[in-house]
Amino acid sequence: MRRRDFIALLGTTMAMPALMLGRSRAEELGKTDWKAHKGTTLNLFLSRHPWQEAIEPLLPAFEDLTGITVQASKLPEQQYLTKVVTDLSAKAFQQDVFMTQYYEAPRFQAEGWTADLKPLMDKAALTDPAWYDWNDFFPSARNIATIGRRYADRVALTSEAQILVYRKDVLSEASLPVPADFDGLIKTAQAISAKGPISGITLRGGPTNWWPLYGVVRSYGGDYLDDKLTPVVASAESKAGLEAFAKLAAAAPQGVTSYDWDEINTAMLSGQAAMFLDSSVIYGRLQDPKLSTVTGKVAAAPFPTGPGGRHGHSHYWSISIASASRNPEAAWLFVQWATSKATQLALARKGIFPPRTSVAQSPELEATFGKDFLSAVGTSLASAVISPANLKFNELMDPLRAATQEVILGNTDASAALDGVEEQWKRILA
Repeated sequence: MRRRDFIALLGTTMAMPALMLGRSRAEELGKTDWKAHKGTTLNLFLSRHPWQEAIEPLLPAFEDLTGITVQASKLPEQQYLTKVVTDLSAKAFQQDVFMTQYYEAPRFQAEGWTADLKPLMDKAALTDPAWYDWNDFFPSARNIATIGRRYADRVALTSEAQILVYRKDVLSEASLPVPADFDGLIKTAQAISAKGPISGITLRGGPTNWWPLYGVVRSYGGDYLDDKLTPVVASAESKAGLEAFAKLAAAAPQGVTSYDWDEINTAMLSGQAAMFLDSSVIYGRLQDPKLSTVTGKVAAAPFPTGPGGRHGHSHYWSISIASASRNPEAAWLFVQWATSKATQLALARKGIFPPRTSVAQSPELEATFGKDFLSAVGTSLASAVISPANLKFNELMDPLRAATQEVILGNTDASAALDGVEEQWKRILA
């Protein structure tokens, strides 16, 4: 999505439909027979995430609407992702509906682990197409449904951009400007850490360090794979991106090589770090006084520019139905409700930026997120990139993760580390 299109989208005022979350009157909820599977019990599996935190209190509304009982369970992100693949591989997966990530799609579809959603979406008794309005999703959000190139097996839940979140008070007290590029970001992070007592920045140095690293590498003009899935991770530009990432990690809290999503959230929420370079979905948490010690002290800025431009990593968490589910129609009712305009507006009020155009256009969002956040997300998404999904994606990320940690720890340099990764990738892809 181009920047001018996204900013125009955010600036447009559009009245939301008069849908009331949880109300069952047919005229307000389309022509779908919401009671068709009354008495069914659905197993819902969630990764710990701001979307999960926001949707769980709304589950009774779905149960009232449909007569379907939802049993939800959740795990921290890395445990969750590991268990999903382990249980699916062992044919021991007991969930009907579960959160998914688009870079898993090629493997999940090839293995037949996720159900084809189109037959469910096309069934008149299950879906009122005018009410659900599939074309209301951002084009890029619709595209992730078929990123595995076999069938549509997922619906976007969130729209996330890699942005810079910073402590206004810390930068002001140190007379430091908001960083606009990576040179400035590194210098600012180093200056804050040197002064103490808090760290200059927090970022993932642990199991999923490849996610924030990708935005840095692309902004330095590098990449992981080219359009033909040939490794280019050892290019001079990619190496420069990893060097910059390691400099930032040196200004992060101790133990950064074990930091994943939960840890970087905690560091920012508790005031241990002055800046955060990761997904925009954290912003709602930071403004919630029940979760955050820095409410009112943070602001958002676009992803910094590098020698190769501004190319932060974007992401859509999605939701899928297990192909082995015994209740696929009831499961689709849940997916449809959870991703509907009304539910996504309710979630947006809680700080979850939506993948739907009409919700993103709602004038309510400025009051919820603030102009700085909407501008940061709009600017970042305009030139954002997504990971090159492929059948061996997770297998490729393992050596990159390990090599990145070695560079952060000072055990090797970026050049030698990425030369080794590229050789491993060539063998894996061969």
